[in-house]
Amino acid sequence: MGSLNGNIYLIAAVAVIGGGLFGFDISSMSAIIGTQNYLCYFDQAGPGEAECKGPRADVQGGITASMAGGSWLGALVSGFLSDILGRKKSIMVGAVIWVIGSIITCASQNIAMLIVGRIINGFSVGICSAQVPVYIAELAPPSKRGRLIVSPMDAAKLMAQLVSGLRGACK
Repeated sequence: MGSLNGNIYLIAAVAVIGGGLFGFDISSMSAIIGTQNYLCYFDQAGPGEAECKGPRADVQGGITASMAGGSWLGALVSGFLSDILGRKKSIMVGAVIWVIGSIITCASQNIAMLIVGRIINGFSVGICSAQVPVYIAELAPPSKRGRLIVSPMDAAKLMAQLVSGLRGACK
């Protein structure tokens, strides 16, 4: 187990990256929805409106909540996926799903495409947020387990704060 002690920090560091991406995705939406580019690109104002107002409030709520809905679905599936593939491969599948969702989100041509990308990203978050802490717990020695298990969520909080801080600094 001596070699695993050094590797557990590397494994946890990789897991922390996933937590950071989760925090980035959560906070980036709140940073983007107030920008003029977003408001004009996804504008749902009537034809006589000169000012870009962005999506209607109910639609914006759907855009924002779509990631949480995907996370719920991903969390439901994560146990079955883990039983079939194991934790490590389930996390890898979650990472691939994240990339697919991010590509769709970045390439969004309309609101529906943005929502689909965010649902897919949320699905990945649901899988990984259920699998990563358990995977780390299985590998970490008892003396380091608690500290390492919370590290992905700590990274999510830190990244969310960084994005919010950067958004505030760039105004």
